[in-house]
Amino acid sequence: MNRWKASGSHLLLSILVIGGIALSAFLLWYPHALYRVAGLDRILLVMLGIDLTAGPLLTLILYRKGKWGLKFDLTVIAICQLAFLAYGLHTLWAARPVFLVGTPDTFTLVFASEISDDDLAQGTRPEWRRLSWTGPVLVGTRMPDDPEQRRLIIDEFMAGGAGVERSPKYYLDFAEVAPEMLRKAARPDAGAGLPITDRRDVGATPDDLRLVPIVSRRDEGRMLVDATSGRPVRTITP
Repeated sequence: MNRWKASGSHLLLSILVIGGIALSAFLLWYPHALYRVAGLDRILLVMLGIDLTAGPLLTLILYRKGKWGLKFDLTVIAICQLAFLAYGLHTLWAARPVFLVGTPDTFTLVFASEISDDDLAQGTRPEWRRLSWTGPVLVGTRMPDDPEQRRLIIDEFMAGGAGVERSPKYYLDFAEVAPEMLRKAARPDAGAGLPITDRRDVGATPDDLRLVPIVSRRDEGRMLVDATSGRPVRTITP
């Protein structure tokens, strides 16, 4: 085997591994096409770029059949590549979405790295006091009606606090927020510019859907929701 074949085999194996990781992340952590506002493509491109540099490229440079110390060189390359892959997996894990928070005006996608242990411990339900391993949990929240509480939350946020979207102690059942959200939501056919492909993919008519903004700290877009329940259907980008 020459170095081109060795590097090509290494490249194919790396693509299969990264592809398997990407597919698993898409299916498990990003329902409703949430990857469109989560910056997942950038994370995976960094993982792929580093992994290809640390693996197949080094194999292409160093591989020479019959070379003394070749096994040692390949072992070091494999260790480096595994170390970079482990770092990438840790980054992907820390950046996974754990809550999809609905408010009367918008959805906010919240990542694991955005919620502190102290804030998490104050969740009013057991399922809101842990970070999901299997995709974002749908919850609702809103600013309290009491002016003093609203002022405290705003002051806390201005001082670097998490805000109601990233504070499980303020979370509610999504069903409590959905009716108000739906009253403010736009119809897909009311000049909202819903792509035909997205409408076809969800298999619903415009009367069955509404559009609500969705934001994260990495991107923003719009969420198609069920016109009756307000539950998410599909994320679309502008």
